[in-house]
Amino acid sequence: MISQRSCPAQSHPDRIRWFCARALLPLLLAWIAPALHAGPIESAIVAAMKLPEAKSYSWGSLIEDDARSYDIAGQTDKSDFSIVSMPMISAIRRRVSRGSANSDNQVDVIFRGAEDCVIQTPDGWKTPAELANAPQPDQRPGGPGGGGGFPAGGFPGGGPSRRGRKGSSPPGTPPPYSNLQLNLSRPHEEIGLIIGSYTEIQSDGDIITGTLSETGAKLLLVHAGQNELTPLKASGTFRLWVTNGALLRYELRLDGILSVETPSARRQVEVRQKSTTEIKAVGTTNFDVPEEARKKLGG
Repeated sequence: MISQRSCPAQSHPDRIRWFCARALLPLLLAWIAPALHAGPIESAIVAAMKLPEAKSYSWGSLIEDDARSYDIAGQTDKSDFSIVSMPMISAIRRRVSRGSANSDNQVDVIFRGAEDCVIQTPDGWKTPAELANAPQPDQRPGGPGGGGGFPAGGFPGGGPSRRGRKGSSPPGTPPPYSNLQLNLSRPHEEIGLIIGSYTEIQSDGDIITGTLSETGAKLLLVHAGQNELTPLKASGTFRLWVTNGALLRYELRLDGILSVETPSARRQVEVRQKSTTEIKAVGTTNFDVPEEARKKLGG
């Protein structure tokens, strides 16, 4: 078993994320490369670190939490664009699905980075700000969801999903919480955080397992830019499947307590989340970004 100190805490979560996912990776590669043949753990880390350096890749994630399970499928390239099919938080879904037969809650979204995005609607590609300012017949100006931005996507029972909701809560207990968020958590960033923040790691054949630091678990539980969510406590474990020097799949199990900003007040919720992500077509994925979407994203 190998232990490693977690990433140094800084005053702002996005600075921690940037340090772990950007600055630390080249240092780790430089440290690990001479020991490439030292053992399966070092080899697995080197294989995992190839993903952040890849020209492009495709990926698919199944996320399961207390309220639902859902799929996210995406393609990401080195120019920082990602094309993703994913479920939408309820505030956006009501605007996107207008007049649409799409009942499985999957929407096409194009991201530049992890936060800036445009969403495909019946009226073309729209930014979240454009959708937030679009009036709805059943809402008064300035009312909930009527132009003041979107709340976090994880409100209880936050809408249908492709794979469906889980059982309802017993009477008198809070409904289960879904940690669905609008902003993206891309696999190469998640891998960077895993490698940069594990506290224990061990190998069992082609499977590498480990434990995350609390800082790492917090950053994986709440995506960058989701200021409505504050992780108060978090823990996590991971598994990496590595074959022939390539990362094929990884699993994250995260538990925590979040402070969630709702339209009325902040409240605390418990989160239990499992995600399984498969990586494909590393270096060979190709896709085109529509001109309308590219312009709105400053591309």
